[in-house]
Amino acid sequence: METRSERDESIWLRLVFMILFAIAFNVAEFVLFVVACIQFLVKAFSGRVLAAGTEFGQNLATYIYEIIRFLTFRSNDMPWPFAPWPDGAPDDARARPTTLTAGPAPADMVD
Repeated sequence: METRSERDESIWLRLVFMILFAIAFNVAEFVLFVVACIQFLVKAFSGRVLAAGTEFGQNLATYIYEIIRFLTFRSNDMPWPFAPWPDGAPDDARARPTTLTAGPAPADMVD
């Protein structure tokens, strides 16, 4: 069983990590904006989107989602770099059935 002093210490340590992940969230948000702009420009000039851009964008969105879950105490699991970099949609999103697709069809992608 955890003592009060251990709990107090762990909550303050979590605060430090929350501040660091809040900074990481802002950096990731900017990177996501850059990726979106690049995808838009490629689509505007070539009619297609970059497959690597959509994959990286999904992984980055999942990373942002993991940060939000940690910051809001929904999860105690710390995101990357304390866990592997996300690969695809969040695990709980994969379990939900999807009826709409927002992404481009595979034929609209360019490698």
